[in-house]
Amino acid sequence: MKTSSPLFRAIVFCGVLGQSVVQAQHPGKKPAYSVEAGAFLSTAGTNPFWIRSNEYGEIPLKSPGFTLRAQMRKEYDSVATKKFSYGYGARAVLNVGSTNQVLLSEIYGKLRYRAFELSAGRRREIQGLADTTLSSGSYIWSGNALPIPKVEISLPTYTRILKNGLIAVKGNFAHGWFGTGDSIRNYFLHQKSLYLRIGKPTWRFKFYGGFNHQVQWGGTLLYPRIDRGVTITKYGSDLESYLYVVGAKSLYTQDLVIQNGKASAEGGNRVGNHLGTFDLGLEYEGNTTKWFLYRQSIYEDGSLYHLNNIADGLLGLSLSRKQATRGVLRLVLEYLNTTSQGGPYPSSIGGDDRLRGRDDYFNNGRYIDGWTYKGQTIGTPFIMPLRYTTGLPQNLALNPNLIINNRVKAFMVAVKSRISNVDFVTRLSVSENLGNYDLPLTFHQTSLQQSVVFAYHQYTFHTTVAYDSGGLLKQNVGVSLLAKRSF
Repeated sequence: MKTSSPLFRAIVFCGVLGQSVVQAQHPGKKPAYSVEAGAFLSTAGTNPFWIRSNEYGEIPLKSPGFTLRAQMRKEYDSVATKKFSYGYGARAVLNVGSTNQVLLSEIYGKLRYRAFELSAGRRREIQGLADTTLSSGSYIWSGNALPIPKVEISLPTYTRILKNGLIAVKGNFAHGWFGTGDSIRNYFLHQKSLYLRIGKPTWRFKFYGGFNHQVQWGGTLLYPRIDRGVTITKYGSDLESYLYVVGAKSLYTQDLVIQNGKASAEGGNRVGNHLGTFDLGLEYEGNTTKWFLYRQSIYEDGSLYHLNNIADGLLGLSLSRKQATRGVLRLVLEYLNTTSQGGPYPSSIGGDDRLRGRDDYFNNGRYIDGWTYKGQTIGTPFIMPLRYTTGLPQNLALNPNLIINNRVKAFMVAVKSRISNVDFVTRLSVSENLGNYDLPLTFHQTSLQQSVVFAYHQYTFHTTVAYDSGGLLKQNVGVSLLAKRSF
């Protein structure tokens, strides 16, 4: 790689790292900096599942390799009474070895006015009610892929709408850019969410509920398609199309609406690829512990409306020990089921529209990449493109980016603990992988992770050993070794 590369200069400019966002967030006026270096090794030539998953696209599939990361971050002024405050961040990653790449995995600015935030750029985040530290990943937006650049207005934290704090809300409204994929270039992301909390801050019990809505829309086709004798080269990107996207309005006709650059969709369908989750949560906070029970229910078409796929979703339980400094600090149990998909029978013209089966999660007939960004799944890492299912023959599909395994049952347990000044994260996941309705498979998979983190002066050392049993993934043992310096 030439040192004159703009992205290489961006690494030097960023000047800093951070293994996690939380570690680098220093409330106050001054920016924080960090740099990190490390290596990845494995017995199968690929990084194991729990080394590369939910790492915001920074860790490549193949190993061995070396990584260099740099980050700077300025958080909002900690004075809560200030009406205006600003922040920014930048993070650059250089990977060399089996995979050579330079990534700007974060670069953004944000402005706060009271409870509202306006932001622009590429920024780490998750969406959905879940444990944010040990979850296997929110179903729809897990932090598994490189962040998508977008502009956004939001209420980033729960903000009371009654003086006594009985009801509080948070949410966002955003427009993003996917860029170019396998089938379409210059297509967009529409994203919005709204979550409600019921319960005063002093109450032991609090109830949560809400939804998020994601849409892939617009774009120019790389390979024009012909519908009923009409050549389609571009999907709707005008104002009318956008309003259909935001409102998730169906075109209530069985006739095919064929237009270039304007609102268009198959009869009875919607403009763009719509998906998301409806979430519920219950929190109990005692004197020494905090419990959080959450459920994410999946929608991609009308299956959830008709309750056909109600069995599908992410169910989780999180237990935290408040003020604990030794022993087990947090425990998370999760169960993911995506096998129903509304059943094996699709709705069809002239048939029973309530069937709504064969949802084929994360795949789409127009946006062939499906619910991925830069080749990686945006949602739960248990649903992955063919290229990441390293234990399967790669000739099962012509397109290695196609998601062929989206009917999954997975159980995960994760524990964060501390002994002396050393932190441990232990994780076990067991999954049954059934492929999809068009290509049934039966593969069991067990994956393990053991991470050790400790600090020495201004340095933080992070070591992870991970194991995949043979099955959906190759049998594999891998190690990551990372060292970070903060300034």
